[in-house]
Amino acid sequence: MARILIGVAWPYANGPFHLGHLAGAYLPGDIFARFHRLRGDEVLLVSGSDMHGTPILVAAEKEGTTPAAVADRYHEINRAAFERLGFTFDCYTTTHTVVHEKTVQEVFLTLLEHGFVARRTEESPYCPNHRRFLPDRYLVGTCPHCGFESARGDECDRCGRPLEARELGNPRCLLCNTAAEFRATEHFYLLLDKLQPQLSEYVGRQDHWRGGTRRVATNFLQEGLHPTPITRDLDWGVPIPLEGYATKRFYVWFEALIGYLSASKEWAIRAGRPDAWRRYWAEGEVVRPYYFIGKDNKFHHTILWPGILLGVGGLALPYDVPANEWLLIDGKKASKSRATDSDAFIPSLLEHYAPDVIRFYGALLAPQNHDTELDWKEFQKLRDEVLANQYGNLVQRALVLTRDRYGGHVPSPPDGWTSADPVGVGARLTQAHARITAEFEAVHLKEALDLALEEVREANRRFHEARPWQLTDPERARVIFETLWTIRALATWLSPVLPFSSTETFHMLGFSDGPSAGDWERALHPVPAGQALGEIRPLFPKPAPPEGSSATAGAPASGAAPPLAVRAGVIVRADAHPSADRLLVLAVDAGEGTPRSIVAGIRAYYAPDTLVGRRIVFLSNLAPRTIRGVPSQGMILAADAGGRPVLLEPPVEVAPGEFVAGRSAADRTITHDEFASYTLTVGRSTEESGDLGSRVDLGTIQLEVGEKWPMGTALIVVRQGDAPEGIVLEFGPGRPVAPSEPIAVGATVR
Repeated sequence: MARILIGVAWPYANGPFHLGHLAGAYLPGDIFARFHRLRGDEVLLVSGSDMHGTPILVAAEKEGTTPAAVADRYHEINRAAFERLGFTFDCYTTTHTVVHEKTVQEVFLTLLEHGFVARRTEESPYCPNHRRFLPDRYLVGTCPHCGFESARGDECDRCGRPLEARELGNPRCLLCNTAAEFRATEHFYLLLDKLQPQLSEYVGRQDHWRGGTRRVATNFLQEGLHPTPITRDLDWGVPIPLEGYATKRFYVWFEALIGYLSASKEWAIRAGRPDAWRRYWAEGEVVRPYYFIGKDNKFHHTILWPGILLGVGGLALPYDVPANEWLLIDGKKASKSRATDSDAFIPSLLEHYAPDVIRFYGALLAPQNHDTELDWKEFQKLRDEVLANQYGNLVQRALVLTRDRYGGHVPSPPDGWTSADPVGVGARLTQAHARITAEFEAVHLKEALDLALEEVREANRRFHEARPWQLTDPERARVIFETLWTIRALATWLSPVLPFSSTETFHMLGFSDGPSAGDWERALHPVPAGQALGEIRPLFPKPAPPEGSSATAGAPASGAAPPLAVRAGVIVRADAHPSADRLLVLAVDAGEGTPRSIVAGIRAYYAPDTLVGRRIVFLSNLAPRTIRGVPSQGMILAADAGGRPVLLEPPVEVAPGEFVAGRSAADRTITHDEFASYTLTVGRSTEESGDLGSRVDLGTIQLEVGEKWPMGTALIVVRQGDAPEGIVLEFGPGRPVAPSEPIAVGATVR
């Protein structure tokens, strides 16, 4: 059993946190903690509200109130939001506690005693209008590294580099825009230059850090470390425990880092075991400390915090610093200070979405390797297509069939069935479990989630192809038994990301509790035969769109010909999207001279080099849009084979650019919502009907179409919603659009 300390970056208590904070630092920490608890490991997860940052002072001055009032208000808002999201903090506290103040002062005095802190008189920025020194965010100017004109006095928000006030061009007061003067003042400095040899040796051992994180630390070491100030001219914060410094406080980045230690001590005190924190901090303990942060905090957690710990001595150094990049909204870092970003604030999101939906998007969005653009349409699409249609639908179909055919009890597998069958479902689950476990262990959280979703798609495929509703026992019992086992495994693997729905799934499977400590390996245990199911209900019910909303706007009148200008094309180039792990950017020859740029979410299933030269069909009159910074001029059409896309293709003789029958370049542009009002389904002709038509099997229904097709022909049928009539997508008589490989009838096309 491992012992894991997890520190999560402390949000400033100057406003509610947003989806960028959640995806970038907070949620990965909770996911990682939940995984290790499921494995039965000993975990301590700590964080809290940073009450002393200068953003709180700025907010208080704008509101005409006290910093304490602002900090207390937003601490409670954020604490409640974390609770609603299901976070499992062992201690979520603040930096405005007696324990924290005492811990910071003890660390400072130890560093001073060990010779790693010294007094220096330096010139600091001063506002002659307000008659005070300007700390951190009260000073703005031009970044010397990237030219950003609103860089702060301690850090640039654009390039993320830490700054000294003297480095800024055109330094000025944030509040009144008065040019800053530089006046002499005495402060304490942490002598990082004296700690450089130890820090260089420490960073050099961290081969398991993410490349970007290690690169930042190495760059600072190569440039040479310098003494860094750890006090400020303020009257809000942790006091300096020496005479003569009543008007100064510790710099927030110094004291907030020590919050990980003070929160651990507070947890131990609350637990009635005041020395228990040492199990996670003492240098001789077998413990792995992880710190989950955003990319602008890399210096502080790879250089400054290890330097403090080395200077104090006897405390465990960070084992890993899983730092994510930024969430962008309209190409800019998400910010509390921009009103246009307000819909991304977590309290607002919680009013409209279930916690698991927010967690799911945050986990998929998590910008592990590059900045990621927030896409609200993608947010809703992923909820509907992945959570509801793939995962939720699998759970619902399997459980309802169990209820209806076996009286709500898990059926027994046939005689001779064994979970150890080397080509059976048990072998697949065992292999998937090992891969997912390894990715979680390596803090590759997106990769672990992707593997779990791959198993969701595979389970859907197996269930659909087996068609257990048409089977008889004992084969039907085997399919149901194996599917319920797979659902148990899926709920376990997804539990770190989707704790609420995983618990609900366990209840529906008949377990009294959701996945809990030590349950990780029990993902490989089948659901006991004979176990009674719980109440069955949809995992991710779709909310009805508000009356008059865009979800219903533009829907055509019943019976109208579908205005879908589908045409043939050839892919002439395929590249990975520069800022999205799941997307490809395709250049499609549509007979227009210049290839069209189309962004497609098929990267996990089609290697770029296998797509070049491939014939496809696409929707050409869909309103263009920009997806994660890349323009998209259409939509590639593919059938859903249990979550795996199967590209549609035209007949061999159809030339690039040719339209399906009844459509042309003159067709009007349609919106994504209008396209969503149509249902495109894979069908197969079963028999001729009358003189002119055929009957087509769509899986759940059969309908008549107005053309004759040879029996067994694969077809794509377009309907308005669930209308009983439809139109076949064809390039003319005998030339239908069809899937590029055999696929079960009833599959949807998008």
